[in-house]
Amino acid sequence: MALQGKLYSRIFRNVLFLVIPFVAISLFLFSSYERSVSSQASLRLQAEQQRGVLIIGNQIESAFSQFVSDLLVVYNSNEFSSYTQNVDEQSLLDVARLFVRITTQKEYILSQRFIGADGRELVQVDRRAGNYITLAERQELEDLGRSELFRYTRFLAPRVLHISGVSVETDENDQERTIITLALPAYQGSKFLGVVAIDFDACYLFSFLSAYQSSLQKDLNFLLIDTDGEVVLTGDAKCPDVYADERNLFSDVPALRKLFIETTQGSRSVDEVTYTFQAVYPKTNERLSWSPGPVRLWTLVSYFEESQLPDLADNFWLDNPLIKYGLAFLILALGTALVVFQQLRAGDKQQMRISSLIAGYANNGIVVCNAEGSITFCNKAFEELSGYSQEYLIGKTSPRIRNEANPISSSHGDTVASPAWVLHHSGQRILTHLSITTITDRRSRVEHTIEIYENSKWTPARLTSLRNGEATLPHQFHATILPSFPDDQMVACLCFHLENTREVETRLSQTERVLFSSNFASTLANLIGSRFPVYCFSLDYYVLFMEHEGPSEAFGKRMKSILVNLSGPYPFHSGSLPVRLGCGVSFKPSTSTSVFALLSDAALASTMIESRKNGPLLFCSEEVRSQFQRQNAIREALEGVFKTDQLSLHYQAQVSVASAKIIGAEALIRWNHPELGSIRPDEFLPMLKDQGRLDQLGRFVITESIEFLHRNRKTLENLCPSFSLALNLSAEELSNPALIDQLGALLRQYHIPDDMLSVELTEHTAVESFVNTNSILEKLHAQGIAIAIDDFGTGFSSLSYLLELSADKIKIDRSFISRYPESESITIYKTVLLLAKEVGAVVLAEGVEDEQQLAFLTEIGCDEYQGYLFSPAVNEQAFLTQLGEVNQRT
Repeated sequence: MALQGKLYSRIFRNVLFLVIPFVAISLFLFSSYERSVSSQASLRLQAEQQRGVLIIGNQIESAFSQFVSDLLVVYNSNEFSSYTQNVDEQSLLDVARLFVRITTQKEYILSQRFIGADGRELVQVDRRAGNYITLAERQELEDLGRSELFRYTRFLAPRVLHISGVSVETDENDQERTIITLALPAYQGSKFLGVVAIDFDACYLFSFLSAYQSSLQKDLNFLLIDTDGEVVLTGDAKCPDVYADERNLFSDVPALRKLFIETTQGSRSVDEVTYTFQAVYPKTNERLSWSPGPVRLWTLVSYFEESQLPDLADNFWLDNPLIKYGLAFLILALGTALVVFQQLRAGDKQQMRISSLIAGYANNGIVVCNAEGSITFCNKAFEELSGYSQEYLIGKTSPRIRNEANPISSSHGDTVASPAWVLHHSGQRILTHLSITTITDRRSRVEHTIEIYENSKWTPARLTSLRNGEATLPHQFHATILPSFPDDQMVACLCFHLENTREVETRLSQTERVLFSSNFASTLANLIGSRFPVYCFSLDYYVLFMEHEGPSEAFGKRMKSILVNLSGPYPFHSGSLPVRLGCGVSFKPSTSTSVFALLSDAALASTMIESRKNGPLLFCSEEVRSQFQRQNAIREALEGVFKTDQLSLHYQAQVSVASAKIIGAEALIRWNHPELGSIRPDEFLPMLKDQGRLDQLGRFVITESIEFLHRNRKTLENLCPSFSLALNLSAEELSNPALIDQLGALLRQYHIPDDMLSVELTEHTAVESFVNTNSILEKLHAQGIAIAIDDFGTGFSSLSYLLELSADKIKIDRSFISRYPESESITIYKTVLLLAKEVGAVVLAEGVEDEQQLAFLTEIGCDEYQGYLFSPAVNEQAFLTQLGEVNQRT
């Protein structure tokens, strides 16, 4: 019951503080959307109203203009003009005939009259029932002298049109007719002759109103009101029911009076009713004035009430205003159901989270502990990492497996990571990258911790930086991790480096790498025979401490024997893996003062093995440390070397064996650092290659070489017409199309003949990627640039490649001439010379240092040589001096 009470309480809190506010926000958003839809619908209806009143107004104004035109046809006719000039019976009869003719033609003309100056009718033509046209007899003519029409028009100026109001009259058949009368005064000079008046059928004028409203699919209301606000006609009324509505819009909506007077068109909402209006004015192309004054005839009004909006807009949201409350209730129901479901499945969610974390790191070692810290689960990868079975680990506490002084702690819900050691069942220690994720309940109480052990990526470079004080000592090197020794005890530290790590990694899965590391660490422990465990930092670094008196010849022989036994195929699973090892060694107290310093020095020595090139075993010494520090300084100086003037080219002469004259030179890079002094290319070129910056060096060498040729072109051509400068390009530089393009572009920019430049590439570069290299050589040849194969004979024995490579010159490596007069050296030279003749290539001997070697080259017919016998590489000025002295000899 208590658990149920807590469950109900959590459900109530979540519904109260989560669901209900969300429902309120949703209801607010629904209402806002409904208001937006209503506003947009209202705007669309107003646009339809504006279009309607504009169309109807234009049609009424056009029809009224036609009425005026008809009146002017009579007024400006020849018949009426004759009468005004000669008032007699014949002229009056002609006017009467004109009235009859025009009335017959215009169906909307009900009556035409000409009223004399005394107010009596002189001519009257009427349209009778059945569309009969009659001319009134003399006795039927009336005296209209007291009529409003005559009295008003009598005093109008010429060409001032009188417009009557709309009226309803009954004809002789008791049929109602809606009439609007237009009248013009007639003058003979300044003498008033009478009034021409035409009664028009107003229904013809107003028919456009009902016709337009009946064409609409929406029930929009249209009205025509006069200047006093009286409703003349409604859109749904039938003419001649004018003024039948008996409404006055200005009385019903007083706010509209001022608006209609001040503006001719627009829209206004008053009391939840939207009105849209358009004034109707008398218009004609003739020069007329109007009476009464320049005021509107009528005003067209369209209106709709806000309550009509749902029906007029035909919108779902407006037609169903209660839908928002239904949706809000649905959200409330769904939200409550989700809260109930979430609370019921809270425990399952925690388990699912653990499962997802485990699945995401399936290849890593995983340990799950409960709130008390006891292991409840570990995967197969952790079993192989620790060497223990899951049955053994269940119920144990995790810190007993991780051999640390202080177990890693974490904040609730956080993931923290740190290097950590795993104590293997065999006694070896494996460094891992440990991530601990804490899973808590809703009250931040720890329920589970998940420990994920990934492969470590620590390297000796990290250790040496710690040794030099660039970082604080982390807890994985705590005194309880590393072994302790008395101050006077002699100890050796061995740091084994797996030099072909990438090759091994490609053959192993992540789980297999952990198993390989533990197996290999056990193998090292058995071979060394130390009582201390092996520390496996990563797949490629293994550290072992052992008691020993110091470096000795016997110790060195033993270590070299172990390295030979371990290098080669290493049995693993059902096959074998290629292993190539190096080992750095340090001693305490001779080279190191503490255990951590001992470890750092051994790691330092292991990193220097490759650069020292003295075999797989290296003892740490002051010389090694100095070399290491110099490498670090060079690596740091490399960062900005291309922004300084420290780099330069030196030139080593290439000399003709037959003539003893300089026929070319090889451009060699030199680096003179203000603090480190002269830095050899073999010191910094590997670093540039590791950093992927050889292309920067290539651009520098190409630019400097071509500028050298440009500066000294005349001198070179005078002293050596066939002079050629050779550039060394690496495999990376050759594979960069931008550098090759830059080479050609600079040659063209400085107008340097192509045969003044040649490109040298090593035999290793030429043969290792034969297809790509040959295509690049062909591209260079197409630009006229000569090709030389450098260091020939150092790595590839197949001379047949030279037959296929487009090489112009073969440079035999200096190692062969240095071994002269050994038979192998003589054989190589003679063979290459024979082959060169076959392919039409020139042969150059590198490293010639004495006269005996030069005599041998002369004897066998070698073409060219270079070396210290003639001159080392010198700067530009010294080389030009050499060229002048040698080539000007007679």
